[in-house]
Amino acid sequence: MRTRAPFHFLLLWFPTVLLAQDVQVRIYAAHPPSSLDVTAIEGQLHWKSCPTCQEQTGQQLSVESATASASAKARPTEFLITGIYQLRPPDGPTFSSPFPLRIETPPGGLIVIVAMPTEQYVQHVLMAESGIFQNPEALKAMAVAARSYANKFTGQHSREGFDFCDTTHCQVFYWRSVTERIRVATEATRGEYLSYQGKAAATFYHQNCGGTTAAASETWAQVPEPYLSVHPDPFCLTTGGFHWKTTLTHEQIDKALRAAALEPPQNWQALEITSLSSSGRVRMLNLFGGNPASFGFSGSSLRFAVDRMLGRNKIRSDLYALRDSGGSVVFSGRGSGHGVGLCQAGAEEMAREGKTYKEILSFYYPGTQVVTSESETWQKRSDERFDLISVDPGADSAVFPVAEHILSEAENIVGWHVPFRVRLQVFSTLDSYRNGTGQPGWVAASTRGQTIRLQPLAELRRRSILESTLRHEFYRLLVEARAARKAPLWFREGLTLYLSSPTVPGAQPSLLTVEQMEQILKHGDTRENTEKAYICAHRIVADFVQRNGKQAVLGWLSDGLPADLFRSSAGIPALTPHNRADKPPLEKPQ
Repeated sequence: MRTRAPFHFLLLWFPTVLLAQDVQVRIYAAHPPSSLDVTAIEGQLHWKSCPTCQEQTGQQLSVESATASASAKARPTEFLITGIYQLRPPDGPTFSSPFPLRIETPPGGLIVIVAMPTEQYVQHVLMAESGIFQNPEALKAMAVAARSYANKFTGQHSREGFDFCDTTHCQVFYWRSVTERIRVATEATRGEYLSYQGKAAATFYHQNCGGTTAAASETWAQVPEPYLSVHPDPFCLTTGGFHWKTTLTHEQIDKALRAAALEPPQNWQALEITSLSSSGRVRMLNLFGGNPASFGFSGSSLRFAVDRMLGRNKIRSDLYALRDSGGSVVFSGRGSGHGVGLCQAGAEEMAREGKTYKEILSFYYPGTQVVTSESETWQKRSDERFDLISVDPGADSAVFPVAEHILSEAENIVGWHVPFRVRLQVFSTLDSYRNGTGQPGWVAASTRGQTIRLQPLAELRRRSILESTLRHEFYRLLVEARAARKAPLWFREGLTLYLSSPTVPGAQPSLLTVEQMEQILKHGDTRENTEKAYICAHRIVADFVQRNGKQAVLGWLSDGLPADLFRSSAGIPALTPHNRADKPPLEKPQ
């Protein structure tokens, strides 16, 4: 028999990540110009050819890329420029800026790097990356996502001497002047970024998820972040999920793959999908009938190869089916982009429906919180089963024995075990809880993935709901870990309520249909309607248990609900007389 060790605590520091004052952005990265005219817009230009060289001034400076000719050997290899200027290449857009500029002159094209404050960088990114947004809350959500991305990935081109390029490899950078609505959205969220366990979050985003977001690991194996997960996106589906179709010939596909340094078989005959990811996206494909007879490669490899050769409007996402008709392939798909993180189409719909930018961010990056560079420092302590994330772990670690007792009790009752370490994130104030989670103050806790986010423990104790809150959230973890993807939300929530408190709530005026409950619980509503939906779900699940037994109802989580539970005409579960809405229950379910 294993002896339980006494509780011990491991103190880990997760200091607040400070936003850098400036980021180094390489512009013209995709098409480096061979020459560039730098013209003063106001005043004069000031430039040096090295940090310690004598400064020069003038109204215009022309810079050319070095050549291999002997006459070019004395040319400066870089220019350090300040002033308010306009850049004009022979081909391509002009760019105006008051920020310090560095131009390097290697053969093959100029390297042009602008050093600008993070907030200005975010404005230029928003101009390029948020064209579909009409609602201010969606724009603010994108501002936080873009700033978080900058905070997380600053320096990803450090070996090349800058932080970010201006292409889709990093974040697209808009060249022209910034509009007032973009400035307002950026200023309204100044300094705010998303944090996960005290570290800046990897806030990937895309145009349209097609109704289901993708896990980050589907695209980047080295990014296993739990807040970048697979989940349905009903908001994106409201706008149609962006259906598309394209036809490519075998010759086009073959040429694109070879240009991407893949070596498909000679004279292959057919393209087939061989496996899908957990979000339903194409993971692997195979070419058959050539020499060799089979050639496997990833769905992302095909999309990237076709994008580079034929344009991004051909295979818009990896969420598609295909039909090879011999000589050509018809792709029928949904969505646009990789599907990871924030779906811009869904975010715009959420904003249209009245969601705040923090609610949007919480939906697409579950488990993260909005913080600023002035936020308190989060710390981490751990025991055998729990990780505590808190700004005052010395006081909040008293929750460990309480949580251990309640979770063990819940596991024994249902006969299941939580298959992961549970994170308890305790906020220091009600304001920080509301701001960090996007939840109203009347919601004592919320669970995202493996993280239970709690109001201050002192507040929960004052209201005598600490134990009941933990019990409810632990049952939610157990239910969600067991539930099949097809299990409706109202049933999962009703079962969680029943398990945490088998006593059925008192009478209510009327029942809701399953469609109404699902709509309210998925999309949110007023406090009154939300509470009504929870009570109704609780009552219905309690009736299921009364008629079928607890073990049978628990089995429905993974096996699906029996079809005869519902009144086909009204969409209301068929209740036994003792548990109709207008009468209290006759006995407590067991």
